[in-house]
Amino acid sequence: MVNIEDIKKSLYSSLQELGLGEAESLLYMTSLALGPTTIADLATHLGMARPNVYKVIEQLEKHGLAKFTDRPKFVRTFVVEAPTKLLELVRQKRDAMAGLNHALVAVMPDLLAAFHQGETPTNVRIMQGKEQYLKVFFSMLDEAKDEIQFFGSAADFIGFVSWAEERTWIKERMRRGIRMRSLLLPSADTETLKKDDQQEMRETRVMNSAAPFVTSFQLFANKVLIWQPKASLAILVEDEYIVQMLRSIFEMMWGASAL
Repeated sequence: MVNIEDIKKSLYSSLQELGLGEAESLLYMTSLALGPTTIADLATHLGMARPNVYKVIEQLEKHGLAKFTDRPKFVRTFVVEAPTKLLELVRQKRDAMAGLNHALVAVMPDLLAAFHQGETPTNVRIMQGKEQYLKVFFSMLDEAKDEIQFFGSAADFIGFVSWAEERTWIKERMRRGIRMRSLLLPSADTETLKKDDQQEMRETRVMNSAAPFVTSFQLFANKVLIWQPKASLAILVEDEYIVQMLRSIFEMMWGASAL
């Protein structure tokens, strides 16, 4: 059975969600417990001066949670709206926020384009050797949000970074809740990765019909990391249009590749 303290906490959280301050929330809960009462009695229970009580009531009225009785002014009492009204207002706010969230998600590509275009210069970093590559390889986990995409040769990539580093990176990626989609050339390393897809938050598809190549790229945030193993060379590019092109290529090849 829910106790009175749990009820109060739930009520207080709902009032806070509507944007009410400490004083407004306290007045609402006090008035709810007292029922219709005079401002003088309410001020006494709250330990607050009557003019300040009126100011707090004004805020509750703006939120649609307070009203006075229809009696003459000198005998009228104050009462807050029932919790059902509070629930209705909370639901309305959540629905409005959900609608705003969906609308924002829908226009996010256009917003990002407007933000970057003409304002953020293209950044290109060239890294030589395994040590520099591993540094950026792990740092991408700080910038990636929901997902990283990998395209290329797992055998050449893991042959360069080593399975030990790859396993360490996978564990950290999983700890951060970042999923992975890998589009790989056929190899023994590809099969090793694929069999562990489910427990490693990854989906792997194989490009069985692609001609062999040794390079790879990884897409994350608004960047792409391109790796050329023959020269131990990595290129990190931050450019909206290049990343957009490579994402389009990745998605096209993803749809055409076997599970």
